[in-house]
Amino acid sequence: MSVNQTNWAKKCLSPWLLLLTMAMALLPLQAMAAQAEATVSKNVVAVNQVFQLSVSVDTAINPDSVDFSVLSPDFAYGQPSVSSSTSVINGTMSRSTTWTIAIAAKKVGTATIPAFKIGSSQTTPITITVLKGSQKNNAANTDQSNVRMTAEIDKNTLYVGESINYRVKIFIGEQLSQASLSAPSGDGLAVSQVGQDAQNNIVQNGRRYLVITRNYQLTAQKAGNIVIHGSTFSGSAVRGANGFSSGITVPVNKNARDINLTIKPKPADYKGLWLPTPDLQLQQTWQPQVSNQNEITTKVGEPITRTITLRIKDVAQSNMPNINLTYPDTVRIYNEKPEYRTENGYSVMILKQVIIPRQAGNVALPPLAINWWNTTTAKQQQSEIKGLTLNVTADPTANSHFAPAATATPPTTTATQPIKTLVSAGIWPWTTLVFAILWLITLVLLVKKRQQPVVTATIATTQNPDIATALETAINDNDPIKVQTYYQQWRHQQHSLLTSQPQLLQQLDDEVKAMMATHYSPLDSQWNNKTLLTLLAQAKQLKTIKHTSKTLTSLDPQ
Repeated sequence: MSVNQTNWAKKCLSPWLLLLTMAMALLPLQAMAAQAEATVSKNVVAVNQVFQLSVSVDTAINPDSVDFSVLSPDFAYGQPSVSSSTSVINGTMSRSTTWTIAIAAKKVGTATIPAFKIGSSQTTPITITVLKGSQKNNAANTDQSNVRMTAEIDKNTLYVGESINYRVKIFIGEQLSQASLSAPSGDGLAVSQVGQDAQNNIVQNGRRYLVITRNYQLTAQKAGNIVIHGSTFSGSAVRGANGFSSGITVPVNKNARDINLTIKPKPADYKGLWLPTPDLQLQQTWQPQVSNQNEITTKVGEPITRTITLRIKDVAQSNMPNINLTYPDTVRIYNEKPEYRTENGYSVMILKQVIIPRQAGNVALPPLAINWWNTTTAKQQQSEIKGLTLNVTADPTANSHFAPAATATPPTTTATQPIKTLVSAGIWPWTTLVFAILWLITLVLLVKKRQQPVVTATIATTQNPDIATALETAINDNDPIKVQTYYQQWRHQQHSLLTSQPQLLQQLDDEVKAMMATHYSPLDSQWNNKTLLTLLAQAKQLKTIKHTSKTLTSLDPQ
């Protein structure tokens, strides 16, 4: 190659050589920029204490380039936040991508944050020292102030069969999810929740808490010393959330303190059903109300309602006594299903009875006495409600018969007077006129006499229509008390008519009894009023036929 050719080659290739040299020089710089690094905010932490992990790379890259699932064995973690930045320093442009995530160690000891591989680069592993909560005061104090739990009872000494109230409160000062509370337990204790949870907000030491209160009823089933194992609260707290990270979910578990109980046995000399309680209240009301609680005047078939209310403190509903009263055969008794409820520490039972006298006379309704053990005074007591004497009278609305109108009878001398006055032919026309008048009067009286039964029958069919109407209305309304009352009145009114049809009368009585039995049965059942309405219609039809027969008979010739 000549000198001229060499100079030409240098002139032509020098720009390309310059670009190649610059590219080779930039390669190490690009390799150095694509470096990944991991840092933490703390390397000594407590169990479940949240701290920050940052992973960065000096380049713009896909936000999904880091796999944080490698933290799972030793750490709990939340959702990462990703940020990108671009900067120019002294004419040099640089880009970076950073991931920030909240994490917490799961167990005490040494934990390692593994290396994260990003493209061709990876971070350096980081060793974390994890301490117990008691070794890390700040972590323990923070956890204690976030969620607290207390438990208390009414008293520590009680009798077998007696109940106490166990009240547990949870003070929550942070965001929780999937929270649950278990009941207390103990050998020889029956546990049941009372009512619904109560919630309210309070401020303590300048910090606001949500307070959840739950009540349990604990019933002692055997004597001795028993330990109440406290309720357990568990949930998940969201911690470490900020503007760059959504935080992570950390388990929270709290146990209420254990409480010792002393259970006393039933006294050997106690008599009657065992009811240990600090207070027992037995009351009754009568309907209709009476001024004298020992005696009342009523009628056959008129219902009387007796309502007995029993209130016992610190006794479970399952331990409430059954009230059984023996009534005389002269009354019919219908018991409604007892009603139970709980109010202010008392178990309440309400028993309603409907009493219907069946015959006239004096009837003694029984009193009721309940023995119980006063746990405050440690003595046996008795509560009692009085009975009631009924002066039962017959129903005065029995069927009344109207007396027929008096029939005028011509004087016996009328027929002989004309004969006595026939003295001479001179007065014959006048005698004939008098006889004709008397004959007409007799004929009118005879016609009136034969029509009298028709009038009587008409009156009998229309008397006291209000009772029958009221009875039908009560049946349609399915009101058993009114049906029983009006039926007895109607039955007495129609006694003479119904006794001629004993089978129909028996069907009516049986259907009314079935109605009362169904209404006051402890089973949930419905009474069909159609049968009773049909029987009443048959009685009305029978009555109409009978009155019609009377009317036709009265028109027959004598």
